[in-house]
Amino acid sequence: VNSQAAGYLLNWPGLLAMAGILVLAAWNGQAPIVVLTSLLFSAAGLAKLWSHLSLARVSCRRQLSERRVFPGEKINVKLQVANRKPLPLPWIQVDDQIPQALGGASTLPGNKPGSVLVRRSAAMLWYSSVKWKYDLPCLKRGYYPLGPAVISSGDIFGLYSRSFQTPMEDHVIVYPKLFPVGRLAIPSQQPMGESKTGYRVFQDPTRPVGVRDYQPGDSLRHVHWKASARLQSLQVKVFEPTTTFKVALFLSVESFKDNGSVHEENFELGISVAASLAHHVVEQGSPAGVFVNTRRVDSDQPVSLAPSGSRDQLTSILEALANVTVASSGPFELFLESEQRVLHAGTTVALIFARPPETLPLLLHALKENGFKLLLFFIGEGEALPWGEGISVHRIRKASDLGSLDT
Repeated sequence: VNSQAAGYLLNWPGLLAMAGILVLAAWNGQAPIVVLTSLLFSAAGLAKLWSHLSLARVSCRRQLSERRVFPGEKINVKLQVANRKPLPLPWIQVDDQIPQALGGASTLPGNKPGSVLVRRSAAMLWYSSVKWKYDLPCLKRGYYPLGPAVISSGDIFGLYSRSFQTPMEDHVIVYPKLFPVGRLAIPSQQPMGESKTGYRVFQDPTRPVGVRDYQPGDSLRHVHWKASARLQSLQVKVFEPTTTFKVALFLSVESFKDNGSVHEENFELGISVAASLAHHVVEQGSPAGVFVNTRRVDSDQPVSLAPSGSRDQLTSILEALANVTVASSGPFELFLESEQRVLHAGTTVALIFARPPETLPLLLHALKENGFKLLLFFIGEGEALPWGEGISVHRIRKASDLGSLDT
């Protein structure tokens, strides 16, 4: 708790000086000075006591209508301050600290870079509370911490003020923008999945549909021993043919940098491309994962989400992409080499760049050698040139280009 006097005279040296003047005036019989000094001294003492008790049993609470939104949406914030004591508060002030990107026109400069203050004030009676409401316009993707808030109050004379910083800290996550994706053909076909196919691509050993006679080359693991004993000949299980698409999206942060500067519009478009593709794949009922060599706002770690078909995967992907920054965790080549170890052969690896690295041909060759199918997305202006057989290349200059994909 911080305490502040309205002037030097009201600090302890000034009060001691007034006490000395009071004693000297009384000693010399100066009644007017004694009365005036006594009034000042009494008022200062009462004010200091009032100020000392002003923030006792005062609490503050912040409520958010949402904590996760998409760009363009608003979050309604409610601030409630309660005074749970018999002493009234002639004035109370709350300074709620929010990121500058979420602040409107009615904010004040904050006490730390990149922040602004939403200031509200009121007078409060004993055992009462007051509420304020304001909106946070969420216009840009990101992870935004809120708080802490500073509550200030004091005495009725305005001679002393006290303030304390509340521990209430929240955060708001603004997801990347999602855009419609056209008829994008995912070349990966995995032996396990949920989608039935009319032709036999792979056999899913978790879905036996019958038995047949054993043929040379059949695995002994698929022998149906009970049926073999009953028919007196080796029988093997027949499995349901299935296929699924598993996609791993890799975004290169440093490819959006040119001479140390970042083209912010292309960078945000690249993140939205990754989010939109992940949304498209998940909506098709297939696993998707995202990898970004960045330093996340909330953890300073890169984004590494292996493909998964869980119901929470898309939310995890959007939250992770909301935390992406332009800071790189290391060279993309090393990041790709490390993270691809969690992927199975046959997975479609979608690479998203602004500018292709010089080592891209070697990266593509290594990925194909390891059994991955490939998609390339280049963000911003430039020509989309073929990179080899079996590799689809797409140039995304603007968001609407995603909707025109037809490969």
